[in-house]
This record gives sequence, structure tokens and C-alpha cells, in this order.
Amino acid sequence: MKKLTLLLALSLLLTACAAPAPQPTLTEAAPTATAAPTATFTPRARPRILLFIGDGMGAEHRRAGQFAAVGEVRRLAMDSLPVSGWLVTDSYGGTAPDSGAAATALSTGVLTQIDAIGLDPAGKSLTTILEIAQAQGMSVGLVSTKYITDATPAAFATHVPESGLRAEIAEQMLAHGVDVILGGGEDDFLPKDATGCYPSPGKRSDGRNLVSEAQAAGYTTICDAAGFAALDPEVDAKVLGLFADENMPRPYTPSLAEMTALAIAILERNPNGYFLMVEGAMIDIASHFHEAQNVIDDVLSFDAAVAVGVAAAEGDGDTLLLVTADHETGGLVVNYEPTGGVAEGGPFQTPNGTDFWLTWHSGDHTYTHVPITALGEGAEAFVGLHENTFVFEVMMRFMGVE
Repeated sequence: MKKLTLLLALSLLLTACAAPAPQPTLTEAAPTATAAPTATFTPRARPRILLFIGDGMGAEHRRAGQFAAVGEVRRLAMDSLPVSGWLVTDSYGGTAPDSGAAATALSTGVLTQIDAIGLDPAGKSLTTILEIAQAQGMSVGLVSTKYITDATPAAFATHVPESGLRAEIAEQMLAHGVDVILGGGEDDFLPKDATGCYPSPGKRSDGRNLVSEAQAAGYTTICDAAGFAALDPEVDAKVLGLFADENMPRPYTPSLAEMTALAIAILERNPNGYFLMVEGAMIDIASHFHEAQNVIDDVLSFDAAVAVGVAAAEGDGDTLLLVTADHETGGLVVNYEPTGGVAEGGPFQTPNGTDFWLTWHSGDHTYTHVPITALGEGAEAFVGLHENTFVFEVMMRFMGVE
């Protein structure tokens, strides 16, 4: 566990020591022109890709977390990366984004209709970046604070016509042999007559106990802090961790940063490299319900996980680290004065005592472009404005797959 402890320690140091840098004004708009600088990609024998997705996290969500934690000048770990750009998040046909379609665009490079998971608009299965990584001999992992069968992680390892088919998603994740699976959603892996580690009975109507099946397939299964602490990345190569019946409750135990550190420590043992997707999932839920404090807390929880990834990636030319969102939720704007808007949150204070408010303009997903920040060879390709499908293209080139 020495590597795990080191990553967590480095993440805390990185967050505390983020260098000051000018911030854009609150009214600055995202660019509308596309720019795609030429980037050099060198095929590598051991590529490592870390993709962090803040569900529902727009630029103003990032700013809210920044203001609360480090103030108006200093930056969060996710905003301290050397490259930044913007992504368009519209679903197929220009419809409003949802997590299924947006995550499928990120994972496959193909725009699809809302609620589709790993399928094109005609319902045909698409090959995901996770599946391509597996074909290259790489290890793969999925981490989330929601139930792990939710749309975003599902879009990287499963193929179903709608996100509500959670029993099928759980089955497909295990059938795909995803090496590290960490999040909530125990009920989707258990039959209705089994309780597991948490109070609610399972939801599977087929009678299958996927936790037992995972154990038979060589997975170490865990469900609480004690089991998490007992894991040995040198020994436990395949892990299924389910830490709630449904969504993980706040404060998350284990934290998203701790789950990220564990996943990296396990996956990095593969000499062929790895792909890891980490989702800060509850930012979206808090934004739907205009829970301003929870938004701030979840953005900072997500940023701590990003800091773990940065600590693992910096100085390593074989690692690409990306931080973005599937879409924006809530039409959030950070203001220095209250506007009187419905469900406006505040006042909150920066570390130097400046008041700010979180103002909502929607209760749903919006068309707002989302930022992407990046670290690693070829990351400069993200400068400017791009379709979200471009993320898949860059990851493919980084792995040396055309």
C-alpha cells in the first residue's frame, strides 16, 4: 500500500501548493471558433490514460469550487493543467445532452441519441476506448460516486439501448472483465432475495448473484472501509468494490480520491499500460436540485481525485490525463452579489472573505460548452473548441491506434 499512500500524500501537497494564475472574468464567454493545433503523437509501449469526468460540471461549477477552496486567483488541480479548451456536448441531431449520449461520444467518437449506451443512432454496438485498450493488452478501470451501472461508466464497457437497464449493465461490465470497478450500486449485482452489505435487498429478477460470480471469476470483492483498507495492489489484480445500495452517500467512504489512488496502484502494474475513467457523478445530482453546498463539496471531492491522477502522471511521458464533463447541469453562474433568483445559494466566502453566490438558470442539462483541461503528449490538440467526439480521437492516437 506504499504507492497508494504516496499518491494520496502527493495529491494533498499538489492541491495546497497550486500556483497563482490569472482567472477570466465571470462574464467571459466560451469561444465559438474551432482551433486544432497540430499535435505530435508518438506510439508508446505502455500508454496510460486517465479520463476524469465531472458529471454535469460546467466552467462555473469549477469556479464555485475554486472560489470556496483557494479563492479568486489560485487554481484547483484540474485547472492547473497546462492545456485547456472547450467541448460541444449536443447529442445526435443537435438535441440536448444527457449522460448516456455524451459519455458514448467520449468513449466511442460517435454522436448518438439520448439515453443510448455504447450504441449508434441505429442501435448498432460501437467499440469503446475501454474495449480498444483491452485489445491492446491494457488493464482497465471504472470509478464513480454513483451506482457504477449509471450511464457514464456504462458507456465505456456496455451496450444497451437505455440507461435504465442496470441489471444488464452490471452483467456486461463483469463479462467484459473490467479489472477495477469501484462505486455504489450493490443492488444491481444481487438477486431480490439477497441483502449483501447494505440494508436494501437486491434488484435482479434473474436470480443471479453477480458478486458471487465475480468472486468465482477471480475478483476480490469489497463493500466497506475495512475491506478497502485490506486490499493489496500487489496481489489483488481484479477488484469489485460496491459501497452502497445505490448512490454513495456523502461524505463518500472511501473518498473518490482514495478510490482513484487504489485503482491507479492496481492498474499500473500492467506492463502494457492502462485506461481509467473516474467520474465525479454527484455534481450532476446536486445541480439538478440546486444544492449549492453539495455542488461545491462534490467539485472539491472530484478535484482531490484529479490531484491524485496528476501526482501519478506528472513527468511521465507515457501518461495522458484529461479532465472534462459529459454536459453542464443547472445553468450555473457564480456571482459576487445576490440576484434574487429561485434557489440561489449563498452567501459563500472565499478564503479571504469575499462573498459569492451560486445562481441557477435551469434545473436540467444545458447546451453550454464544457471545459476540458489536459496534461500529456499531444494534449495541446484540445486548445480551442471541439466536438466531444474529439476526446476519443486524441486518446486513440495517444495509444498509437489509428
